[in-house]
Amino acid sequence: MNDQLDAILKSLGIISLNARQLFIEAAEVKEWKKGKDIFVAGKTNSSEYILISGMAHRYNVSEDGAMVTTGFYGPAAVVTPHFARVHKGKSIFSLQTLTDVVLAEIRVSELDSLRYQHKEWAAFGKQVVEAELLRTFYNEVVFRSYSARERLLAMRAQFPQLENEVPHQVIASYLGITPVSLSRLRNALAKP
Repeated sequence: MNDQLDAILKSLGIISLNARQLFIEAAEVKEWKKGKDIFVAGKTNSSEYILISGMAHRYNVSEDGAMVTTGFYGPAAVVTPHFARVHKGKSIFSLQTLTDVVLAEIRVSELDSLRYQHKEWAAFGKQVVEAELLRTFYNEVVFRSYSARERLLAMRAQFPQLENEVPHQVIASYLGITPVSLSRLRNALAKP
């Protein structure tokens, strides 16, 4: 698994073998079964995460107890940085596995130490924040101005295999539509 993590770190711009090795030594690679919460909204969490394999989603629970999916993470994804997903020391959303998942978990303090000591890790932090800002802004525009059909097409472009890997009620939740509406949309798009 360390070879896969090493390749992911390299693809994320950590070119120096030494810098990658420092992360691998400080991180813990964990395997999670499908349907498990990695962290939960309202609870303390002091780690950063990189998905090595599998699919996960971030979610919140609505007033009526429904799970509302607000984003997806796939292989080689960096989970939303700690500073952006924590308010007053508590997570603002939950992260749950949608398939079996392998991820690298590193304490925020350890990654901060790497960022302060190595230019590559400082650049990595900046790159992750910029990518998260871009993704958040794009999704805000998509979800405020696109039709359900356009949102589904945008999701497919971003996550091409998602519909084959995760329950459709999770996708419907993410798109802000009912599972029945999703089924109708999928059928309409499948027709020539």
